Amino acid sequence: MDIKQLERQVREITELQDSIRQTSTYCSTFPEHSGMVAFIIENEFISARKERKKLYLFLIHQIILDEKHAKRMDHPYVKCFGQKLKKLIMDYAYQVDEIEDLEKAYAVIRRWEKDLIYHPIFLDKLRSILQPKYDQLKYQQMIVNQINQNELASNKILVQNLQIIQQFDSTYKLYIHLKSLRDIDDKCLDFNTNFDKYMMKCELEKIEDYDMIDDLLEQGETSKTYLSENICSTQNHYLDLARLGEQLIKEDFQKKDNKIEYYKSKRPIS
Repeated sequence: MDIKQLERQVREITELQDSIRQTSTYCSTFPEHSGMVAFIIENEFISARKERKKLYLFLIHQIILDEKHAKRMDHPYVKCFGQKLKKLIMDYAYQVDEIEDLEKAYAVIRRWEKDLIYHPIFLDKLRSILQPKYDQLKYQQMIVNQINQNELASNKILVQNLQIIQQFDSTYKLYIHLKSLRDIDDKCLDFNTNFDKYMMKCELEKIEDYDMIDDLLEQGETSKTYLSENICSTQNHYLDLARLGEQLIKEDFQKKDNKIEYYKSKRPIS
C-alpha cells in the first residue's frame, strides 16, 4: 500500500459518490493494513472543517459495506473503526450545526443496525452521543419557525428575536446537561441491578461469569466518564450564564444612561 497515495486520496475526497467509492475500493484492497487506514482517516476526520466531516463518515461507511460484501471472516475494518467510532461521533456532534448532517449520521447508524455490523447496544451509545445536539438544533428550528409563522413586521424585529433565542440557548444547553445527569443516574441504577443479579448468580450457581464482570466494569467506567464530562460541562454553562447576565446588566445601564442624557438635552434652559 502506498501511504502517500492513500493520504492524498483521503485528503482530496469530494462529495461525488465516485470519489468516495474509489477511495474505499483502494482501502479495501489492503485489509492487512486496516489499522493504518483507520488511523489516517481518523486524523483527517478530526482535523476536517465541519462541512467536510460527513464525507469521512460516508467513507468509513463505504469501507465497512465493501468489507461486508467481500465476506471476510475476520472483519478487520469493522474492528478497527469500531474502536474509533465513539471518539469520531463525539467530534461530529460537537462540530456540525446542521440538522441534515446529524440526520445523515443517524441514517448511517440505522444501516449498520440493519446489516448487523455492530451490536445494538453499541449503536444506541452512538445515537445517545448525537441526541443532545439534535434536540438543541430541533428546538432552535422550532423557535425560528414560530417566529416566521407570526409574520414579524420587520427584519429588525426578527434580528432582535434571534438574539433572544441565542441568549436563552445557554439555558437550554444547561437543561440538556441536567437531562444527561438524569440519564447517568438511570445507568447507575441499571449497574446496581446487574451487579445484584451477578451476586445472586454467584451465590446460587457458584459460577463466576467473567463476561458479565467485563460488562459491569464497562458500565461502571462509562457512567464515571459521562458523569465527569457532564459535571465539567454544567459548570461551564453556569459560567456562561453568569457572563451573559453581566453583559445584560451592563447593556441595561447603558440604555438608562442614554435616556437620562436625552432628557437632559430636552430640558428647557433656565
